Amino acid sequence: MPASSYPSSTTPTVWRHIGLLWLVGVLAAAQLGKFAALSSVIRTDLSLSLVGTGWLVSLIETGGASLGLVAGLLIGRWGSRRALIGGLSLLTVAGLAEGLSATALPLFACRIIESAGYLAIVIAAPSLIATIARPKDQAAALTLWSTFVPVGFAIGMGLSGAGLLITGWSNILLAWGLIAAMVMAGCLRTTLPEVRTPGCFVVAGRPAWLLSIGFGFYTLVFVGLLALLPVYLNERIGLTPTLAATATGIASATTLVGAAVAAVVVQREAVLGRWVAMTLGLLVPAGLSGLVFGGGAPLATIGAIFILFAISGIPSSIVFARLPRMTGRDGQPPAVAAANGVLTQFGAGGSLIGPPILAFVVDHWGWRALATAVLAGLCACLVMTIWADKLAHSNRERAQR
Repeated sequence: MPASSYPSSTTPTVWRHIGLLWLVGVLAAAQLGKFAALSSVIRTDLSLSLVGTGWLVSLIETGGASLGLVAGLLIGRWGSRRALIGGLSLLTVAGLAEGLSATALPLFACRIIESAGYLAIVIAAPSLIATIARPKDQAAALTLWSTFVPVGFAIGMGLSGAGLLITGWSNILLAWGLIAAMVMAGCLRTTLPEVRTPGCFVVAGRPAWLLSIGFGFYTLVFVGLLALLPVYLNERIGLTPTLAATATGIASATTLVGAAVAAVVVQREAVLGRWVAMTLGLLVPAGLSGLVFGGGAPLATIGAIFILFAISGIPSSIVFARLPRMTGRDGQPPAVAAANGVLTQFGAGGSLIGPPILAFVVDHWGWRALATAVLAGLCACLVMTIWADKLAHSNRERAQR
């Protein structure tokens, strides 16, 4: 596909390519889950604090938190396919180096390198999806893409946690580096369109910024919870590190239930239904967090965790599906790339600071205080999302006059 062409209503959607891009995103997100699963063991072996462990998990978001906006512009000019391959290369190198690290400092350095690869992938892949998908298929394709984090996190958690039964954490990290190398080889043999932004840079509008700020609050809460849950389930509920990692991975995977609900809501294009789903998807988990960290029975706590994360999959899917509508440019790839850069910036920022911030809350006020922090973060997300949608609606009405 030429760099300057966009999909038309008559161009077929190549779903196998969209599926491949989704799998690359899943691999990238697995790099977040792998350290969450290994955090208890690495913390013991390397004598890390809880806050330090939280940073080790979330450092993969460093690139997105600091350079997401700039990367969204530069990747559009450089080429999304090139960025995708480059990102996989960095994941390979960093993963192999992590497996050879024997102290904390090299691990932190490798995580920063890994963050650059993760950033390239999470900006390039959805931009390619927006190009491959027909306009009427964009919402469905981007809803699928929105599941890459929970699915990847669950796979990273599950495989890494199971790996602890047969080997040490260093060998598990080496294995992830080899997996990244194999995926990169597969992408090199697959024909994907090279998408570049023609002409001048496209800057995202205010609705995309407001939506992205709200998404940052969302990721702060849920990535922070996912990073700390293995420690909570191990230290307070009494699960072994492997069982704690497995339970957290399953909880992350249950967000697919929410994504499926969001797909139905988005497909029907019912405004009231979308807002009901969005509101319940944020406020119900906020209420359930009080049960999770209230010190109840283990089975009841784990059940509440699964329900909490299942419902929490609704808001993120709606955000990704709605993003092209926030650009004001009919969802064309240059505008989507710019808006996705902003979304990545704030989403990664929330993911980066979420684990250490929630760990700070736990260190100073105990596990019960997390319920208040979760409520505050999710209410802020809801407010910013409503503001973004109202502004986008006003802009469309003004453009039609």
